[in-house]
Amino acid sequence: MRLTNVGKAPVVLAFAIVFVSGCGSDSTGPTSLDATSALQSLALGLNQLNGVGTPTTSEADAAFAAIAPVLDQVNVTIDGASQGMYAFGLRESFPDGTCEETLFIDPLFPPEPGVCTPPPLGLAVILWQSHSASERPDRMILLAGDVGTSNFDFTQADFPAVAIYLTGQDRIWASTSGTLTSQVASTNQSCDIPLPPYAKSGTCSIATFNEQGSVMLSEFVSPAQTFDNTNRVNTVTIGIPSMTLHGVWLAITEVQPVQSPWDYSRSFTRGLSPLLVRVPPLFAPGKSRISGRP
Repeated sequence: MRLTNVGKAPVVLAFAIVFVSGCGSDSTGPTSLDATSALQSLALGLNQLNGVGTPTTSEADAAFAAIAPVLDQVNVTIDGASQGMYAFGLRESFPDGTCEETLFIDPLFPPEPGVCTPPPLGLAVILWQSHSASERPDRMILLAGDVGTSNFDFTQADFPAVAIYLTGQDRIWASTSGTLTSQVASTNQSCDIPLPPYAKSGTCSIATFNEQGSVMLSEFVSPAQTFDNTNRVNTVTIGIPSMTLHGVWLAITEVQPVQSPWDYSRSFTRGLSPLLVRVPPLFAPGKSRISGRP
């Protein structure tokens, strides 16, 4: 179902780890909010980021102004139960030959000679439920991967895809396995969003995102929290049936090197442009994934 009201709000994904307290009360669906209200709710969630790459007001307004006219509602499954959610996609592409080592400069971690790592995770899908424009989302699913088939198993891939699921006030799950197949096609409809600092030039267009997959996630727990009776971490499976949704494709045509103080954050949010917060694919449950370099 397409929403028709035009509104403003920021685009997100991958800000999830620092967003643990960002979701409101639980819900079973998005109810009947229009695009403006749904995106306003999402914007409230972003405001919990406390400055770690949080989009400025102008960036947020421009991003959501582009998204609102094409915001969709889709159905996914969470542990087999159907859930209606607002949804949009994001893609960021780079010129052939772009290397992370020369694009993001960090004096503490000079690049190894002859190494060229294409920027990974150039695609994001954001799904959420909200019941009020004046309250934060009730549930949120954040998926970061690439065009084609993305693998969420961090033991099998150098740059695994990342999924985050948030619900309630303080519950957060991170992906441990699964795949997502994504195909993106640009339309002839242009959009206007701010370029990220590492882009000297680029073009923005509305795009269609064809998605299908299934992801298993495990809940984050602190040492003070208690496991269930099986002594295992709680898990949840999110099913993405074959669906088409809309979003934004930022095609960067010329890059420029930048120096980033959050070197470790780059791989998680590749593809999210200035619209997204840059945080790392921090952890798989029970195993730290923070490193000095992506």
